[in-house]
Amino acid sequence: MNLQGPALRAGSLDFPKDNGYDFLATDTSFLTVRFRKKQPGNFDTYQSNRIRLLTQQSVYPRNSKSVQSLAVINNMSINRQFGKEFRTSERGAVAPLFGLALLVMIFLMGISIDGARGSRISTFASNALDAAALAAAKSLRLTNPTDAELKLLIQQYWELNFPNLANDASLENFSVVVDRTINSVKIVADLRVPTTVSAVMGKDYLEVRVTSTAVFDVKDVEVSMMLDVSGSMGGTKLADLKTAAKDLVDILLPADAENSGNRISVSPFSTAVNAGALVDLVTVEPLPPKGKKKPNTFPNTTCVTERSGSMAFTDASGGAYPLGQKASFCPSQAVLPLTKNVDVIKAAIDAMQASGMTAGHLGIAWAWYMLSPEWNDVLPSDSEPSDYDDKGVQKVAILMTDGMFNSYYESDNGDAVAQARSLCDSMKAKGISIYTIGFQVPADVVPTLKYCATSPKHFFNATDGGELRETFKTIANRLNGLRISS
Repeated sequence: MNLQGPALRAGSLDFPKDNGYDFLATDTSFLTVRFRKKQPGNFDTYQSNRIRLLTQQSVYPRNSKSVQSLAVINNMSINRQFGKEFRTSERGAVAPLFGLALLVMIFLMGISIDGARGSRISTFASNALDAAALAAAKSLRLTNPTDAELKLLIQQYWELNFPNLANDASLENFSVVVDRTINSVKIVADLRVPTTVSAVMGKDYLEVRVTSTAVFDVKDVEVSMMLDVSGSMGGTKLADLKTAAKDLVDILLPADAENSGNRISVSPFSTAVNAGALVDLVTVEPLPPKGKKKPNTFPNTTCVTERSGSMAFTDASGGAYPLGQKASFCPSQAVLPLTKNVDVIKAAIDAMQASGMTAGHLGIAWAWYMLSPEWNDVLPSDSEPSDYDDKGVQKVAILMTDGMFNSYYESDNGDAVAQARSLCDSMKAKGISIYTIGFQVPADVVPTLKYCATSPKHFFNATDGGELRETFKTIANRLNGLRISS
């Protein structure tokens, strides 16, 4: 049937007037459109659409059989098209996959939360165990406790630093192994940590094991502190130095250290060094050679300066090779030889006053002399340093200053910096460990301090009083022989 007149509009499709095709309708509300050529017997279908009519006009074919055949063909075409769309459609398939993925992510997140809780508690427990092991090893070295006393001490430190309820964990096993031959204590703790999400899978708790071994080295330490009390150290700087130095004393010589062999000496310096009661033993000048004048000296003071000649950079005894007395000014506080008397050491530190120049090489020399067994002939018997080859003793010099070394007396030896470096070389050759500390020092002082330090880790540069205190504490903790070995 040919469509004449205005085009029939269906949906968004415009059907033209007469373009050589027939348009067939099966009812008045929906139109099934078939395009076919008009030649008889040639019924080729190119497109099929079922669309709502927007007009009340109904168009019918010439005979009903054609309509019926066309309706059957159209229905089959629609069914095949619907089946294909159903099979290939992806709409709605993402939802169940997303839901499954979300469940997996939530589950994995829960497991990670449980793992994080276990790791956190393991860290807390490890820190608590380290504290208990260190306290036990220190007590083992200094007070020689019984096994029962040692275990009680460990339990107290553990409970103080790791309260079970606060950390949501239970202690299942706690073992202590003590080796008195090397002063070591090993502690093992087994913990159970309740789970949250993991409990859904039947894992009600995590098992956590922490271990700590602390060792207190059997070596005693002899520490000689060179402390700068020149004029630039006045005011709060000197107060900071006194506090920091006494912190070191408290760590190396604690009140319960009756079995410790640690000893400390103090050598303040400025324009010169105050030899105190030792002055007459170390400054007896030999008569000058015939025809030579006696060198300019100040024999009525206790101030001493460097010596010249082949022994200038050695630790030869001042009794055999006297020191110079070419300065009339020196610190009010005299050098203090090695002692373990805490009150005496702190009194010497508190008595220091700031004034004068910075003859740093003299401070280095006297820090060495107080550690040298070569000086046993002039030092008090209870202050005699141990031999250099004593395997049970570590010798340490701490050299502290706040400025450039700017005063010296024997020009043949070189300036103060050159003499300082030569003395440091000689000290290291004797096996003495050297720590150097700069306190708000100018940049040009740092190279000399780094040169004298045993290693880069032995050099410190403090910019304020707080850092100075931490520096002295760090050095003291390194020296007291107490460490975590595993």
